[in-house]
Amino acid sequence: MLREVRSDRAGASDGELVMDVRQLRYFLSVAKFRSFSRAAVDLNVAQPALSHHVANLEAELGVKLFERSTKGVTPTECGETLIRHAETIIRQVTQAAVDVKTTSAHPSGVVTIGLPTSISIGLTVPLLQEVEKRYPAISLRINENHSGYLSEWVLAGRLDIAVLFDLDADAPFELIPLLEEQLYFVTAPGSFIAGRTSIELQELRGNSLVLTGSSHGLRHAIDRYSAFSSLAIEVKTEVDSLVAIKQLVASGFGTSILPWCAIQQECAGGQLLAVPIEKPRIERKVYLASARGWPRSRAAEVIAQLTTEVTAALLASDRWRGELPKRRRL
Repeated sequence: MLREVRSDRAGASDGELVMDVRQLRYFLSVAKFRSFSRAAVDLNVAQPALSHHVANLEAELGVKLFERSTKGVTPTECGETLIRHAETIIRQVTQAAVDVKTTSAHPSGVVTIGLPTSISIGLTVPLLQEVEKRYPAISLRINENHSGYLSEWVLAGRLDIAVLFDLDADAPFELIPLLEEQLYFVTAPGSFIAGRTSIELQELRGNSLVLTGSSHGLRHAIDRYSAFSSLAIEVKTEVDSLVAIKQLVASGFGTSILPWCAIQQECAGGQLLAVPIEKPRIERKVYLASARGWPRSRAAEVIAQLTTEVTAALLASDRWRGELPKRRRL
C-alpha cells in the first residue's frame, strides 16, 4: 500500500503502515545527493519540511535510514534496502500515469532495456535509430552489463526488459525468443583457419583462448559445450571487455569464441578471421525477458516487438547470424 495512514490520525487502524509517493521521492533525493540541503534545492522545498518528512518516514518504519554527519548523510543498510524498493515503486507509479494518458497509437514514456555487451555491440545503434524514427515519444534507456546482473535487475523491477540467454521454461520470466545464435572461433588473419568454412570443437584443443569471465552468458555457453564434449579448453586469460578481446586476438595474443554480431565489422575489414564451430554446433538461445507477473507498459510492449523486428532485419543483412524461432510468444 502506497498511501500511509499514521496511527495517530483519525480513522487509522492501529499499527497500519503507510508510505506515500511524496515521502519516497523526498527520501530518494536525499539518498541521491547525500545531503538534505542539496536535495531541498533539487526538490524546491524548504529543508526543514524535507527533514520532517524523512524523520516521519523513519519513525513509521522504526529504523534509521541515514547516518548523519557534518559531511552529509549516508544511507544505512535499511536505507539501501528502501532505495531499491522506492525506485521500483516510483517507476511503476510514473509509468501507470503515462499509460493512462496515452493510447496504443501514440505510446510514450521511458523504457529501460538491458543488453549484454556481446549483444549491445550490434543491437544498440539500429534499435535506437528505429525507436527515434518510429516512436519519438518513447525514451529508450540502454543498460549494458553482464547477463547475470541484468537478470537480477529485471526481477527487481529496475529494468523493463533484457536480452538473456539459455533460460529454462520454469525461470521467473516472460520470454520472447529472439534467435538461436551460432558462435564463431576467432583468430588473427593468416591463421590455420584461413580458407576454411568451419571448425570442429575438438580442434580447439591446444588453442590459447581469450574469453570473458564466468559471469557472462557467453562464457556459460562455451563452458557448457566444452563440458558436454569433455574438452578441457585452455583459457589463456579472462577479459571482461569485448573490445579488448578483439584487439588481443587481432594482435596474435590468442584466439577467442564470439558471436558474429560482435565481430562482423572487424571480419569485413580484415582485422579478424572467423569460422563457425561445428560438431557440435555451439550456439545459444537468445531471449527478450521481462519479470513474470509484472505489468509491462504499452511503451515496453512496443519496444519488445520492435526489438524482434530489428533482430530479424540484422539477420537478413548478415550483421547477425543465427536462426529465427519458428514461433514467438508475445
